[in-house]
Amino acid sequence: MYSSLYPEFFNDVFGPVMQPGSSSHTAGPCRLGYLASTLLGEAPCRVEVLLDRSSSFSHTFGLMAEDSAMLAGGLGFLPDDRRLYQAKTIAHQLGVEFSYHFGEMKESTHPNAVKFILTGESGRRVSLVGDSIGGGMVETQTIDGYPLRYKGDAYLLLIFDPQELLDDGQQDGFSLTLPSLVVKGHSRAKGLGCMSYFLTADPPDMELVRAAFPEHQIAMIRPVLPVLTRPERKPQLFDTMSRWREVAEQRGISLWETAVQYEMDASGWNREQVLEMMHSIERTMYRSTHAPYEKIAQAAISPFKPDMAGEWAAHLASPRRISSDLTAQTIKWAYGAGAGIPGIEVVAGPMGSGGGYVHAALWAVKEARGFSDDDLLRGLFIAAAIGVIAFSRTEPTGERIGCGGETGICGAMSAAAITEMAGGTPQEVENAASLLLQAVTGVPCDPIPGGFGQPCRSRIITTTCMASVFADLALAGRSAVLPLHEAIDVLDQVGRLLPSELLCTSMGGAAIAPAALRQAEIYHTWQEQTDREGIDRPPGNLI
Repeated sequence: MYSSLYPEFFNDVFGPVMQPGSSSHTAGPCRLGYLASTLLGEAPCRVEVLLDRSSSFSHTFGLMAEDSAMLAGGLGFLPDDRRLYQAKTIAHQLGVEFSYHFGEMKESTHPNAVKFILTGESGRRVSLVGDSIGGGMVETQTIDGYPLRYKGDAYLLLIFDPQELLDDGQQDGFSLTLPSLVVKGHSRAKGLGCMSYFLTADPPDMELVRAAFPEHQIAMIRPVLPVLTRPERKPQLFDTMSRWREVAEQRGISLWETAVQYEMDASGWNREQVLEMMHSIERTMYRSTHAPYEKIAQAAISPFKPDMAGEWAAHLASPRRISSDLTAQTIKWAYGAGAGIPGIEVVAGPMGSGGGYVHAALWAVKEARGFSDDDLLRGLFIAAAIGVIAFSRTEPTGERIGCGGETGICGAMSAAAITEMAGGTPQEVENAASLLLQAVTGVPCDPIPGGFGQPCRSRIITTTCMASVFADLALAGRSAVLPLHEAIDVLDQVGRLLPSELLCTSMGGAAIAPAALRQAEIYHTWQEQTDREGIDRPPGNLI
């Protein structure tokens, strides 16, 4: 739709801030539902969700709170809303009907495609088809039947013109009155005529819009991303680590300061705003990793989500513990990140709670080595920049390239950040990230329904703990051979060769082992029972 949109820290990498769940199966569908609700522009009386029977949602539906998230979005809730897991009860209280259907998705071939059809109290009916493309990011495919790709990164004003009465001069003249116009254009659909669209960084004055087009139907979709695309957005500063190091050397500034400049160029914020946002994100990560140990809330939220943080805390004091202090503390904070306590916000990145796992690795090293808060913040900027390089070159989701695209990228971000915190050179920072990524290339995504987070839990614990190991290897002089961007490209190529059954469908790998199938049967029985009883069901398999 427009070329200025590229990955940045607080939209793609460390975001969204959300209720615990999956970034692509919880946050993404919720955001798409929210976009549909703002398109409707009034309270819904019915929310219909259509999904492809061969999509990634088909065999995981409900496992990662997909049903609650989709409905919550349709009701106008964003992923960080505490009401997300009460969406069904709230819908019943409001008299909102809702349904989910699996059939054939004609508008999109993406494995995470969702179609929303919302009916308002006035009888108005709208539809929106979009894809959850990873890390909580979304992209629409059609809006009310018109092809239109939009990522929720600005205000989207729509003028429906089925008779095609408006000429280009009228539309061009009107666009001059809009504040912070990013892009404008037309979309046509057979039998529907034309729809004009205007993307703006600031909200348009709807009274003026209606006065300008009194005979036309008008709608405005509100953004879902915290960093909006502005017309003055600068070109992407780097999309490889090689270029990042080159820019830092040319400007005579550190690697992490170059990362700060990247975000300033992308967001239009000043340096203080960027630093403050990262500090706020860090505090959210800290709270999510420490919450179960500070007894802020009960960690176990379903029969299939035991209190692993509590179990590990007890084991830490046991004479049976054999891991080193650094590894033991890394696991402690990683279990905190994965506790999944409704009401305790988490930071995705790129997987749900991924930001928490990165923080767990960094915080354990900070404690062990006596690093400062400033060291930690520097590390997070390095991690974020590694993330934008990954998002620039691949779609780091289990549905596209397997678990390496989620746990692997999180681990690479962590390894690079730890190397920076320890005073590593820019080349050593790159080597750490590439080394870890090469170790997880080709890992499938095969979650077991009701399987206590397995095998996902084993993989994220592995990459979180091994981040410090690969940082050490890089600091010792170990060459990764592959520059980071080539390691990412290999991860993408190999991941796309995996059979579809191994890409977050629960139809292959560990998910079809006999014990896993028995566990899935127990889980689905529980799922059906809670549905019959009308009980809001917490996610049963968060990692």
